[in-house]
Amino acid sequence: MRRLARRNVGPLVMGQAVSLFGDYMAYFSLPWFILELTGRATDLGLTAAAETLPLAIFGLSAGVVLDRYRTKAVLIIADLVRAAAFLLLALAAEGDASAWMVFLTAFVVGTMGTLFDSGLQSLLPAVVAGDMLVPVNARLSMARTLAWPVGVALAGILVTQPGGFSIVFAANSYTFVISALLLWRVRVLRRQPKQPGFGGRSGLLAGVRYLRRDLALKWATIGGAVTNFVFAPLEALLLKFVDDQLVTGEELPGILGTLFEGPARVAFFVAVQAALGSIGIAFAPRLAGKLRLGRMYVIGMLALGAGFGIVSTMESFWAVIPAGFALAGVGWVNVAFFTLRQQLTPEDLLGRVIAASRTLSWFLIPVGAVLGGVLADELGLVPVYLFGSLGVIAVATILIATPLYPADGTPRSPFHRAVAHATRRGGE
Repeated sequence: MRRLARRNVGPLVMGQAVSLFGDYMAYFSLPWFILELTGRATDLGLTAAAETLPLAIFGLSAGVVLDRYRTKAVLIIADLVRAAAFLLLALAAEGDASAWMVFLTAFVVGTMGTLFDSGLQSLLPAVVAGDMLVPVNARLSMARTLAWPVGVALAGILVTQPGGFSIVFAANSYTFVISALLLWRVRVLRRQPKQPGFGGRSGLLAGVRYLRRDLALKWATIGGAVTNFVFAPLEALLLKFVDDQLVTGEELPGILGTLFEGPARVAFFVAVQAALGSIGIAFAPRLAGKLRLGRMYVIGMLALGAGFGIVSTMESFWAVIPAGFALAGVGWVNVAFFTLRQQLTPEDLLGRVIAASRTLSWFLIPVGAVLGGVLADELGLVPVYLFGSLGVIAVATILIATPLYPADGTPRSPFHRAVAHATRRGGE
């Protein structure tokens, strides 16, 4: 069984690495496409909101779907729908594309991503051994971070070429197909308990009730929700902030200054940031071995806030160094949060608990992204970045005094059995 679990790691991680490579090509090209079409920070916020709004709308329902149907099949379907959406946008980019097409694509991709991201986390315990979760989550986080610099840098170069946006969107479409094919090769080692029906309102809210009872997951979700609200503008406006505040041609030596011009120079900054962040994320398994997962979560959040706080005070390409440090913090938070949810949740509630946690922690991202875009147009980018960074640090400081900080992810069997039983009954 363990040998089969190890065989699953390769196609699982490889499929996500390929898919994420395409995602990060789109991560740069989609908002830059909006900037080419309208040039407004508000529309950058609307694009980010369109992609994250589906989680707020469908997040709880996604958990029910995942706990009713075979998770692997749901993930493959989600990949294929996203492939079709980007292929259509690629065709539109060759003609007279408009902003609403970008918003619609972002919404469809975000809807499928809601299913896929929650489903991937709930699938992992069924395809790898329990003691492999931290290293596998770390490898997935590493794949994400390594795909970021390569995908963004390549996209930055391609969009400067004739038909570049169409090429990038089509390439992302193909990566989703590859991801679906590799997921098809992953073998489920332990069948996950599935619910016979949707169970009405009680079944829909089962994940929320469980989060209310598990204090570590409750505070991790609350902290994530507030942090995502204040951090959403920083992520949504990153390309414009780098373009307006940080990138100058004189700071790129020799051939780099020639190769990376215009939008490619912004992409180069983001690529270097991701490369630096990947170094920190590489230490995530070792950090998890030395710290409780709750403390790793809080420390990662502090690194995120401090890193971008320093960035907001700089006007130089070398802001890429604290930006990379902040990205490493994001990776530590994600590895700790994912593993806590996987280890502290009963199998028959895993899909709903993960979906509920992601829904609640992402619920305010669309509001934060739109509000940040509007404020950036009115007040400027620097005040938005400074406020967001200080907000993240404040949240992390508060979490030190909560039950999350000492949490280590060790299953507490009697507690879990009692809570799972009460949750399935719908009791308070």
